[in-house]
Amino acid sequence: MQSILNNALPFFALIFCGYAAGRLKLLTETAAAGVNTFVFYFALPAFLFALMSSSPLSDVLNGPFIGAYVVASLAVFALAAITGRLLFAVGRGEASIMGLAAVMPNTGYMGIPLILAVLGREAAVPVVVGITLDSILLIPLGIILIETEKGNKDGLLHTIFSTLGKLLKNPLIVSIFAGLAFSGTGLSTPTPITNFLDLLGAAAGPCALFALGATLASRKITDGAAEISFMSAMKLFVHPAALYATTTLVFDVDPLWATAALLVAALPIAANVFIVARQYDVYVTRTSSAILVSTVLSMISVSILLLVLTP
Repeated sequence: MQSILNNALPFFALIFCGYAAGRLKLLTETAAAGVNTFVFYFALPAFLFALMSSSPLSDVLNGPFIGAYVVASLAVFALAAITGRLLFAVGRGEASIMGLAAVMPNTGYMGIPLILAVLGREAAVPVVVGITLDSILLIPLGIILIETEKGNKDGLLHTIFSTLGKLLKNPLIVSIFAGLAFSGTGLSTPTPITNFLDLLGAAAGPCALFALGATLASRKITDGAAEISFMSAMKLFVHPAALYATTTLVFDVDPLWATAALLVAALPIAANVFIVARQYDVYVTRTSSAILVSTVLSMISVSILLLVLTP
């Protein structure tokens, strides 16, 4: 119980502060968008570059962890998409969104702050590896399935390259690969640049959590309780269970990396899933509601895991 008070309470209190600011109109939607812009384009990229540039490539390219992560993600994606289609008689596009919702955790805005607070900077490396795998594997997979249902006239190959091109312009992905490239040179970051990155990156966690709360204040729960519950349960319970199995039973993953991955897997549905849904006008309201519900429920799932996993 003490670990929950020490770690989970401050974490969710920051989200609640942002939510209260949004509900009380202390922070308008425009202002909240400004905070999100700062986090997405400045604070998080600075933290990710600093982390990756100081991490040896041999540590980042962790074969067992990557294998465990990919196997669990693809298995849960397929399970959610197929089961969702059978249960709710939805199309391939909606089933793809269900698959993405089941395996895409809110890593950038919740995962990184949580892991830094609970396990420290070293444990953030597997979290960043997870972000990269989600972005270059799962998002393109979901988009391709949506496009094939819509019958994109440009063809499947064009869709693949177009999606990857957009992802490679994502500031988080750019900062990760830029940091890895710098790490590969074996050079040290000059002290003024290191201090700048540390100062800017330190704002990522608090601002991300506050911005997340403000964003949630504008969301509403619509009808479709069964679908929303299904997506939330897949994300908060099935995904962590699958990742636990692959990191402990199937692959020989370092315990710290396995613990970090398990905590992140228990986090709610990522905002990126809503972005994909809105871009292709597929399951938009259900996805928005599922993000809100899973975020509220994650206060329980994350607290339980913290009680079990942390001393």
